[in-house]
Amino acid sequence: MTGTRIAGKYATAIFGLARKAQAEPTVWADLVVLRDVLAKEPRFLEFLAAPQVPDEDKLTLVRTVLKDVSQPMVRDFVLFLVDKARADHLPEIIRLFGQMWDEAQGIVEATITSAVPLNDQERDRIVARLERISGKKVRHKLEVDPDILGGVVVLIGGEIIDHSVRHDLARLRDQLRSIKVHEAA
Repeated sequence: MTGTRIAGKYATAIFGLARKAQAEPTVWADLVVLRDVLAKEPRFLEFLAAPQVPDEDKLTLVRTVLKDVSQPMVRDFVLFLVDKARADHLPEIIRLFGQMWDEAQGIVEATITSAVPLNDQERDRIVARLERISGKKVRHKLEVDPDILGGVVVLIGGEIIDHSVRHDLARLRDQLRSIKVHEAA
């Protein structure tokens, strides 16, 4: 089973538990704190995933680090992952939980890439259109890539909407190449 599939099963499990307890926001808040700790201290995850470290040492560390979480189910979940030797999947589990939480709230992530920085009015117009198309609230990040020449490329909900000049030129080139030209006699 691939790492993403394993993480998906665990993310679905903790999300289901959080939903059953009506605690999704606080579980997510605790997971965000844990995600930040893992990002700042990669040795923490390495320690939890290391097979040569006794499980009791790992469990003691988890209990110490997560003693102040607002949802004990988060601490218990991490303890469970350590016990099952799945702690190395924590970053992906947290990422997937975040996607599930966004989906439950009607939020979709979008990356908007333009050739030059967008002004506020352009950004707002694009985001409003994406919200109409998707029927969801759009959380976006902006990127600049001069290689697209003009227009925008949007990655939203796993789909690409390419309205770049580069894409239009490539399509025009393909159309011109497909035209059969007959020589005059």
